[in-house]
Amino acid sequence: MEPIQRRQLVEQVIQRLREGIANGEYPVGSRLPAEPELMNALQVGRSTVREAIRALAHSGLLQVKQGQGTFVCALPQEQETLTERLRRAHIVEVYEVRRALEPESARLAAIRRNEAQLQRLTDLLAERERCRLRNDAQGLLEADIAFHITIAEAAGNGVFVDLVRSFLSVHREALCDVIALSGTTEQQARLHEQLAKAIALQDEKAAYRLSAKLLDSILQVHQQQAPLYQEVSL
Repeated sequence: MEPIQRRQLVEQVIQRLREGIANGEYPVGSRLPAEPELMNALQVGRSTVREAIRALAHSGLLQVKQGQGTFVCALPQEQETLTERLRRAHIVEVYEVRRALEPESARLAAIRRNEAQLQRLTDLLAERERCRLRNDAQGLLEADIAFHITIAEAAGNGVFVDLVRSFLSVHREALCDVIALSGTTEQQARLHEQLAKAIALQDEKAAYRLSAKLLDSILQVHQQQAPLYQEVSL
């Protein structure tokens, strides 16, 4: 087995510090812990910490002030990964973005879907209903996530698939709360069934409308249960 290269350690420290800033562990404007503290916390040497800080300072994430320490600056948006950004987002924000994207994905799915994808949607609806009737929130969540990912796959657009997967995976816990609030109702079950039927019939207008209606109904329930833009704890 080959030893871990020093460069890999530096990159791991860079990633860890970036994640710490993205999730608020090191708030913008705050001073980073001193080198010895970082060395102890990350279990790396002084040179590794210094190289990581230099790289982050060069990218605009950190600012080193001689005699004062290293301070966190605003992370440039283009430097922040989608996963990091979503972890900072509120569930309502995520649903608003899904509302803008997924109806179009459903419309394309109605045009481009194949028989295997239609069968997959049918199977997932059946599983979703079984979980709904026995109040299995976790099983319902898994079936629901797979249902929406399958629609994105049927759209034949890899970007849609990546975005939907990111939205659903990062906010899995928050989505579980939404499922508990609204996902077990008969209205939600009917909307899922109608959406799958519209895709099967290649009715792109109905698929778009039903996808939007489905997301609107879930968003409305969540807004009624929590303040707008409530912070999601992951």
